[in-house]
Amino acid sequence: MDDTRCSTSSENTIELPEILTPKATRSAQRPTKCLICGGVAAGFHYDVPSCNGCKAYFRRYIISDRNLKCKNKQDCFDLTIREKPIKCRPCRYKKCLDVGMNPLALEVDDKQADAGNFKKVTKRIKDQEENEEKEESGQSKQLVIQKIESMHEKIQKITDMLTYLESKLEQFQLSAYNPNWVDIQGIEYLLRSANRISLADRYGPMPGWPLSNDEYTSLPPSVIPVVRKGPPPYSPDKKHWLYFNLITNIEYAKTFMFFHKLNSRDQFILTKYVTLACLNLHVSYASVARKFDCRIQPDGLKQPVRDEDHYSNSVMSIIPLIRYEVQATEYVLLKAICLCNPAVPDLSEHAVVLLAKERQVFAEALFDHCLRNRTNGPSHFSDLIGIIDVLERQQRMQKDLHLLHIAPLVAKAPKEFKIQVIEDIMDS
Repeated sequence: MDDTRCSTSSENTIELPEILTPKATRSAQRPTKCLICGGVAAGFHYDVPSCNGCKAYFRRYIISDRNLKCKNKQDCFDLTIREKPIKCRPCRYKKCLDVGMNPLALEVDDKQADAGNFKKVTKRIKDQEENEEKEESGQSKQLVIQKIESMHEKIQKITDMLTYLESKLEQFQLSAYNPNWVDIQGIEYLLRSANRISLADRYGPMPGWPLSNDEYTSLPPSVIPVVRKGPPPYSPDKKHWLYFNLITNIEYAKTFMFFHKLNSRDQFILTKYVTLACLNLHVSYASVARKFDCRIQPDGLKQPVRDEDHYSNSVMSIIPLIRYEVQATEYVLLKAICLCNPAVPDLSEHAVVLLAKERQVFAEALFDHCLRNRTNGPSHFSDLIGIIDVLERQQRMQKDLHLLHIAPLVAKAPKEFKIQVIEDIMDS
């Protein structure tokens, strides 16, 4: 016989005490002792092992109007202080009730059911059952309330953490930290190094921001002319925003605990796939929050100009944010959902399971927020999740545009013109 199966041999059978044995098991066993008088039991009567005499006595007394009282200490049938009970009718009846004889198990006619003792005991039982049901119902409601409150507290902690993280990202973008792209040797270099967001405190804010329009005149209006001439000369007080925003969103991913549970290969694959989508959402929401319908960078630079190649795909993620009036909490949760993408190709099974679990947490938080704060909660949640499809289409268009127009030019340009972080992200 298979060792994993339960054994049914007699040597492994555990005998439960008679009073603790389940009713279905007790009914299949013949009781030996009457729980009322201590005599020989004839079977289970009214749910209790008892002799025929005690069975008959209980029936006679309960369908009567008798109200007898004990002339002793009301312990005549207490077998813990005497071997044999004293012949006392009220104590015998009381003992029947104490050991659990069930009056509702009696078959009675209308006249017998109207007897004083039967009505009194059955009412007491029904009242007790109702009280227990109310108590259980109250406990259940309390547990539900506690669970809802606990869930709300958990969701609040998540949204508070994400909101705080966004404030640190904004501070990072506005900081004077502005590394030359020659110093950042691609995604792997960023993933191996310490998180840079805290550098904002060390460097402080960039002086003189936002820049005036005159200060942008030397900057090319679109990416393609930049590549043809090489990237704009590095300036410590002006940032190459595609490059810097990619760094910002890679550092954003590195702040999550689950990200560090991924192996280096999965981190690299996930970063290449989701960073541009997170960047688009990040920049688009920041622009909409500042009442713009086009991209605007932290220093005040509007990008891009309204040219055919770039404008339409750059505002793809702005339009739904305006249409659905996306709130700050919805934005931070949606961005976290976008980061935790288990559908990224070539991820390990471990990564897929981990990302799916994390995405579910943020999705539940977003759904709860929509239910609490939107009159059309479920449909609004669906609209927000649909923005992720827009982000993925947008990044696909941007990567195709880069590979078609820019990558060939980068390949011919001198090495110092190549921004490796951009090439790593776009080459996927």
